[in-house]
Amino acid sequence: MSDKTEAPTPRKLHDAREEGQVVRSVELNTAALMLVSVLLLRGPGSQLIQVITGQMESYLIAFPKAELTEAWLRQSMIETVLQIAPNLGIILVGLLLTGVVVTLAQTGFLWSTKRVGFDFKRLNPITGMKRVFSSHALVELLKALLKLFFVVWTAYTYLRDNYPTLIILNQMDLRSAVLRFVNMAFDLAFRVGAMYLILAIVDYAYQRWDMMRNLRMSKQDIKDEYKRSEGDPTLKNRIRSQQRRMSRGHMMANVPKATVIVTNPTHLALAIEYSADMAAPRLLAKGAHKVAQRIVALAREKNIPIVQNIPLAHAIYNTVEVDQEITPNLYMAMAEVLAYVYRMRGNAHPQPAVQSMAKV
Repeated sequence: MSDKTEAPTPRKLHDAREEGQVVRSVELNTAALMLVSVLLLRGPGSQLIQVITGQMESYLIAFPKAELTEAWLRQSMIETVLQIAPNLGIILVGLLLTGVVVTLAQTGFLWSTKRVGFDFKRLNPITGMKRVFSSHALVELLKALLKLFFVVWTAYTYLRDNYPTLIILNQMDLRSAVLRFVNMAFDLAFRVGAMYLILAIVDYAYQRWDMMRNLRMSKQDIKDEYKRSEGDPTLKNRIRSQQRRMSRGHMMANVPKATVIVTNPTHLALAIEYSADMAAPRLLAKGAHKVAQRIVALAREKNIPIVQNIPLAHAIYNTVEVDQEITPNLYMAMAEVLAYVYRMRGNAHPQPAVQSMAKV
């Protein structure tokens, strides 16, 4: 039993499109061309049919009396072409545009060269026999038989219902007989085209289902695709770990610049820098657990004051990022810590900046 049970991912569909695999039913082009040709012949083509009918009558009348010379034949052909060319051109352009529009609607602006070229595998008779007796060939045969049956059945039922009209055509004058026959041909072509359009829609749905079935993926395929597009998770974790180590190393290098270390006392540690020319204290480094222990150890090594203030440590750790200034709502508590540090250093009075910060 196949393990390809998952629907194809957008990436898989994109790759298949790049390979030239798109849903396309030739029957849709055929049905659209049949219906549009009938509409065009009913519209611009009606003038064309009148011209052709008139030319036929003229030739039948003039033929017995005309002198069949090369000049007469050439002149007659030129007159005929000039009369039918404009309407015939409209019909041909309309059919061309119909084919282009229907193809683009199915495939979009797809240009793939990967399916262009000669495949030597097709010369292998064994491979050829496999294609002939494959399930795909059987499906195509059944589709062809169904199309033939429905088209023949549609034509047969129409001709059966209009058999009396066909019988009396030889009793009409030429113009009336031709017009009646043309109208019947239009009706028959429209019916056949409508039936073919229904078959084409069914075929398109089948083609889409078959392509999606062939592009189904296993869960392992999806995992492998994710690794290719997003990168190997193990490698990405290593890169993130290296980045964290580098960031932590840069942060620890700034600890000796700190004015004071605020602790939790053992779970959190924050290195704060402040001087008279700064607008507000700045967070140089922060860490929890082992990182906090390293910050404290480095502070003791550099004789940096360490102050225990649990509420302030939690507030700064949760709201301020490294290299950012302390937020105004923490100025009062921070000013008290700095004033304590200055008193420890022997300053009788805190710096003016600390006093102004405390008043905020």
